[in-house]
Amino acid sequence: MRIRFALLALTSIGALSACATETVPMCRAPLGYEMAAFSAIISHNETAVADALAPGLVQNAFISRDPMIRAHVWGSEGNTRGTVTGMLSQPPLCIFDDPGFVATEASRQILVYPQRRYDRIAPAPETPLLDAPLPYGTYRGDYMTCRFEQTATGWKLADLCGYRMPGTGATG
Repeated sequence: MRIRFALLALTSIGALSACATETVPMCRAPLGYEMAAFSAIISHNETAVADALAPGLVQNAFISRDPMIRAHVWGSEGNTRGTVTGMLSQPPLCIFDDPGFVATEASRQILVYPQRRYDRIAPAPETPLLDAPLPYGTYRGDYMTCRFEQTATGWKLADLCGYRMPGTGATG
């Protein structure tokens, strides 16, 4: 009887642990403040982009029309490959909270994929997350990261989706 009970207990534990295995997450649509920033960028609305940015070095560089930041966002000579606009111009977007970034009440980071790219590179939905942790694919080829900060006027884009200030290593 005890052996039967022990086997039943082990089987139950195994079944429960199988149910508790976290699998590859499902993506979500952009939240309102994320979409507002993305829409401003896609539409080349410089005033709206400036308003969607958190105060800081990146916002100042954007407002002063820094050519490097403009190339990062919109490309140059018609080439948008690997730019923020190039990634955002492939709707629908597939968004994940970045597991490699410790989110706080003041700062969070997301992974942004064009849905078609994500569908091509993502593991099967039933794949355990431990076997296939995010992110998938090539940075700035398949996905990009975007950091948002909480400001007095709400969540604002802090890094223009991965922009690094030359010579400082800073992102905002």
